Amino acid sequence: KQIAYMNKILLLSLFIFILVLIQSRGTSPKKIKAGSICSVDDGDGKFGIVKILVIEEEIIHVKMYKNKYVERPVVIDINALSIGSDYDEAGFGVGHLPTDRKVFDNWKPIVIAFEEVTGDDLEGYEIWETA
Repeated sequence: KQIAYMNKILLLSLFIFILVLIQSRGTSPKKIKAGSICSVDDGDGKFGIVKILVIEEEIIHVKMYKNKYVERPVVIDINALSIGSDYDEAGFGVGHLPTDRKVFDNWKPIVIAFEEVTGDDLEGYEIWETA
């Protein structure tokens, strides 16, 4: 009788553990890696979008898009993102921006999409690397 009771307690504990594990997996933040598309706090009350190009120990290299949002986006149409140009009235982005890791973390990045890093994405990084 006591063994049956202990088995029920064990099964109930296991069930609760699995539920907590499943619940926490859905809410944990996605790991930032090369190719991550992140929403970031621009410091002016708006949110921007960056693509992670290369992650080094102290520097994160990003592509910063010109797109700005009043509310932090949780999903994004990657095809709608643009670097723009110096002549855009709405502003422009930057194809390659080496950023100190601590500065990047202060932007409060949240991964909202993923797109493989291409050779075109790395053009500015490669120029920077050889300079």
